[in-house]
Amino acid sequence: MAVAALGVIRTGLAILSFASTQFTQFDKSDGPKVAFNFYIGSDGAKDPDNPNGNTLSNAGGNLPDIRIWEDNSDFIKIQTNDKNKCADGSVVCKSSIEDVEVQPTYTLFTANDDAMCIAYATVNFPGDTSKYATTIGGWARTCSEKFEGRGGSWYYSDIYVQPQDGASFKTECAWIDADGDQPTTGISLHWPEYDGSKGLPNSTNVDYFCNNNAVLQFHTEQEPKGINFWTKKRNIFSRNPSVGYATTPADAMVKRQRATEARAKRMTSKHARSLVKSASEDHAAKELCEAKTSAGPSFVSYQDRQFCHMETKTLYPLCEGVKTGACFDNEANTLKDLGGVKRRAFPDLEFVKVTNWS
Repeated sequence: MAVAALGVIRTGLAILSFASTQFTQFDKSDGPKVAFNFYIGSDGAKDPDNPNGNTLSNAGGNLPDIRIWEDNSDFIKIQTNDKNKCADGSVVCKSSIEDVEVQPTYTLFTANDDAMCIAYATVNFPGDTSKYATTIGGWARTCSEKFEGRGGSWYYSDIYVQPQDGASFKTECAWIDADGDQPTTGISLHWPEYDGSKGLPNSTNVDYFCNNNAVLQFHTEQEPKGINFWTKKRNIFSRNPSVGYATTPADAMVKRQRATEARAKRMTSKHARSLVKSASEDHAAKELCEAKTSAGPSFVSYQDRQFCHMETKTLYPLCEGVKTGACFDNEANTLKDLGGVKRRAFPDLEFVKVTNWS
């Protein structure tokens, strides 16, 4: 049975349909637990229908640590995943927290040192009593574009999601990392807010989701440890609901040393030798290049016939059909000067990993 969940598409809030197979399948022998699936976008992620297809490197990293709280803000448990990495070729990476019998309505995902790009996440509550999901990558992009200082770093993905009404589309993925490759160090959310079983809320404005930390927050502090929570029952769209802050108990803290020099690295430099080419109608090189918070490999879009050099956020047309000026040779994967305009210095391009998306 499909699960209806609130997510975001380019036109705004939407009800998305997630198949039961997109969630962890509980077995009768399983003890009480909460289970998470992360759909990454997509480090080595191969399309199940095209196992010989190309893959995007450096998007799958370490699984995040997971902290969970009850609806009354009581801390439940933490699962550390700093040594658990998504295997090459994975579309979905799984993590569960055992011996949990209460409802973990608040979750905080905190990054480890190898960056990960999450398209969407699903959760099964203990006993498989409730299932929730949402497009974390879509929220990272939408919130950052509509509200300065909100949202997070994002990139296109090759991961489809299905609205209840309309055609499937490829959602974005959200970067999460702890060593300074990009700013988002954690993501917290209140799962019941994303229940789409009752239809769209009265207001379909994404403002409520992007600007209420108890609903959704992209953290930038080093090693996030707490969440904002609603302190009393309230109307879901009330203007001034009461909010509190709950942190991780001292005996559940994770102590780590972070190298300060590592925090100076740039996500774009990490992907300097990678290139993604996409024929998807959902992808435009111009939009990616002009976005302040996009990060990842350089990108070719066959829809708008342009190349975005992500390190410099510079846009070039594809050479085919261009008579003068600078352009990108899609066969040689390099920049060319066709003359007729003042020559500008070209960045050095040496792509060793080229990914093709249909």
